[in-house]
Amino acid sequence: MNNHFFDLIEHTNRSVFLTGKAGTGKTTFLNDFVKKTRKKYIVVAPTGIAAINAGGVTIHSMFGLPLRTFLPTTDRIDGSLANNIADLMPHFKYRKDKLKLLREVEVLIIDEVSMLRADVLDMMDFSLRFIRRNNQRFGGVQMLFIGDLYQLPPVVRDEHILKICYQSPFFFDSHAVKDIPLLTIELTKVYRQSDEKFLDILNAIRNGDVANINFDVLNERYDPDFKAGTESYVYLCSHNRMADEINQEKLEEIDLTVKTYEAKLFGDFKENQYPNEQFLELKVGAQVMFIRNDITGEKKYFNGKLGEISALDDNEIKVVLDGSEREITVKREVWEQKKYFLDTEKNIKEEVLGSFEQFPIKLAWAVTIHKSQGLTFDNVIIDAGKSFTAGQVYVALSRCRTLEGIVLKSKITPEVIFKDNRILQFQGDTFANDSVEAILNREKYDYSIKKVLRTVNCLWFLQEVEEWNKLSITTRSIDHVKTNQLYVQLKHEIVNLGKIFEKLERVISQKVNNFIENKEEWSDIESKTKGAVNFFFTEIRDKVFNPLKEFYAEIKGTKGLKQYNEEFRNWLEDTEEYLNSLKEIHLLETKLLDEKNDKEINLKIAKVPSQVLTFQLFEQGKTIGEIAMERGLVKETVIGHLAKFAEQGLLDISRVITSDKIKAFEKEFYENPHETLTEWKNALPSDFEFNEIRILINHYNFKKEKNDSM
Repeated sequence: MNNHFFDLIEHTNRSVFLTGKAGTGKTTFLNDFVKKTRKKYIVVAPTGIAAINAGGVTIHSMFGLPLRTFLPTTDRIDGSLANNIADLMPHFKYRKDKLKLLREVEVLIIDEVSMLRADVLDMMDFSLRFIRRNNQRFGGVQMLFIGDLYQLPPVVRDEHILKICYQSPFFFDSHAVKDIPLLTIELTKVYRQSDEKFLDILNAIRNGDVANINFDVLNERYDPDFKAGTESYVYLCSHNRMADEINQEKLEEIDLTVKTYEAKLFGDFKENQYPNEQFLELKVGAQVMFIRNDITGEKKYFNGKLGEISALDDNEIKVVLDGSEREITVKREVWEQKKYFLDTEKNIKEEVLGSFEQFPIKLAWAVTIHKSQGLTFDNVIIDAGKSFTAGQVYVALSRCRTLEGIVLKSKITPEVIFKDNRILQFQGDTFANDSVEAILNREKYDYSIKKVLRTVNCLWFLQEVEEWNKLSITTRSIDHVKTNQLYVQLKHEIVNLGKIFEKLERVISQKVNNFIENKEEWSDIESKTKGAVNFFFTEIRDKVFNPLKEFYAEIKGTKGLKQYNEEFRNWLEDTEEYLNSLKEIHLLETKLLDEKNDKEINLKIAKVPSQVLTFQLFEQGKTIGEIAMERGLVKETVIGHLAKFAEQGLLDISRVITSDKIKAFEKEFYENPHETLTEWKNALPSDFEFNEIRILINHYNFKKEKNDSM
């Protein structure tokens, strides 16, 4: 069934809420989807930790949204309480690279959507519609929401304000979601627990079905005076403070010297998104928990696995795994802070902004419910007192594999079980497990054909050639006879190709209708579409792209044509992108471009690397601020580009950094060198910025290597 779920998202434009009880494999589905999909996607999450765990970025960093509550109205609102639509629009002045990225996205994935407020989702909708110039909800982007609404709910500080426009704070009560035919798909196989009796109790608690919760069986686990023996237990707490106090008390009970491991930080990594302690304090004998799966593939440990520290060294830690005598060696691992960007072929790629390097373990006598999401334990101690909020009882109990592994420090009573009919109503109304196959068979053919036709569509070339001709007529330093001859030639070909495409569109649409009525085989449509893709590829390549490329080679670098060449190059690159899209297009699983066309031509136009363009402007005497403004970059990116040239000893650092700072750094470099940026930052005066330090490290490392080799 999971393959059908994947195909539904991959081969239709349906927006989906993927949900399931704890332990049903939602994270596994997400990881598999992003590996297999051909769609351009980004992954976002409501919180920093959720974003790091999902391999994505936070919603606020992607969309630059205000933190105040949003009310989707044009009525005046007290700005100290909330934003209205007019207040929101100035936040959408994104940089050029962000605009391009969000205009290319085909599917937007939101993980841990149970914590996403309805008004935040509506702000995302306004942003996408505005910048994509598309008034469909979410600007026409397909949405994949992932999470469990019965677990941790959205945090709402001003619920009375939110209630003015929203029935609930949940994402499904956003105005945007109410306007789309959202499908709820539920993963039903639980991998974490297998005991039917325990599963029945968990399901009843999840649904707030007090009448069917066997409180007698559940409260057999009540033992307020319980003391752990040889087995390892984790105390699940409602608040960070409680967990920290328990862990610290237990650590102090061990009569040994504490050893502190400082995380190694590189680049830009926000402190509120650190996946582990920056200063990790450990002792031999401490109970620890792994906070990620073994990335080596050896599966020595998994996220939530307990163990006991057996030895501490500077560069490695030995841990005896819980439930065995097996001792393993643990080394530091790296978490990355990412951002998305478009490469030269307009594929969405990930760029690492910074990294956090630390051992993948933390003290684990106690952990908060919030941080336990997604973890699996063999033995837990739970105090489900009045401090537990909606969903926390279910999250806490469902962390454990078995009912026998649970110890309750207070009894579970009906008062701490919450039922939310709004969730039941929403999921009941949109539940689609039983209709996935029918929807897929009904929509996938039409969706795939329309996607191919959108890609093949060449009608936009006519406007491009007319715009270029107008530019040519008004440009002085150009051979007008030659440009006019090329214009006449190109327009003739483009008009002819436009007529052929319009006829193709009519023929293909008729064939799809015939197929739906069982009057035509899909193989006939596939053959016709394949022929069309190869025809348009060769025609556009030979009759449009190659003549354009030859003309550009002649005028490139001509004095007085800088602006003209930039405009012309944009058209050339758009044409290149069109051909690259035809190279990649599939009809369902079938690639349409013939192998001979795929390999026959290298469409790449030699492009000057971004950092080289920055350095060229720097060499022309422009300041960092001037370069940033001219290139549409932030100053940090410009400095990052210049740091690459400092590595080669090509950068005049005196133009970037003051002489006092250079002297201070040089003294520290030769007398007391450091390993990490953080160590350098702590050792240098407080007015040193990270980017300045990076440039200086690169510059002096180059000098040192040069001197050492002489």
